[in-house]
This record gives sequence, C-alpha cells and structure tokens, in this order.
Amino acid sequence: MADSEHRVLDLPLMSFAIEQEIAKLKASDQWRRESRAAVTLVKNPGTTIVLIALHPGAVLKKHHAEGPITVAVMEGEIRFKAGGEELVLRHGGLLALGDAIQHEVEAIEESAFVLTVNHAAKHLAGC
Repeated sequence: MADSEHRVLDLPLMSFAIEQEIAKLKASDQWRRESRAAVTLVKNPGTTIVLIALHPGAVLKKHHAEGPITVAVMEGEIRFKAGGEELVLRHGGLLALGDAIQHEVEAIEESAFVLTVNHAAKHLAGC
C-alpha cells in the first residue's frame, strides 16, 4: 500500500478514478523512496487488483502470480517478458497471461498499470 491509508478491499461494488489513484500513488512516500509504488485496490477470494507505478528503468524481476493475470497500461510504456516472448505495451495496452507463468516487467518510461490476478479458477477447484 502506498501509505498507511486504510482501504476497504472487498465491497460488493467498487469503482476507482484511476488517474486520481495514480496521482495519489505518485504523491506517496513510497514513490519518493523507491523505484516503484503500488496500492491494492481490490482483494477477495476470486480477484486481486493492484495499481503499480514504476520509475523509468525500474524492473519487476522474474516472478509469477497465483492465477491468470491481466495487465492494463494506464500511463507510459513497459516491456513485458514471458515465455520467451517480449512485448512493449503503451498507454491503453492490455495483455492476458496464463496461470503461474514466469514473467518480468520493465518500465521503459515512467509508467503505471493495473494488474488483475484471477484466483477464481483455483478457488473453485479447491486448490
């Protein structure tokens, strides 16, 4: 979370003004201190949605998520590497990646994106 702000993460209906959320994130101490900042917008048994902002050149080293993901670029430009492929996504770009696939993200310029992790398939399967 960007600062010690308390958030309700699992209401039945939630909406966000992403531009305002990005502005708050970039005004945070986390953004000033680190190469990236993130805030969880939604977290429930089926879905996690996180807003992530990266300074130019910041890298989220190879990792995987516990479920299929989508990445929607809201600002800037990122390089996304997975499965031996490399994609460059700009503002408005969207990608989907299957369950537990190793991937890496690099900010080509100052960037912000929304990451959605779908836990529902595992949750429904009882994993």
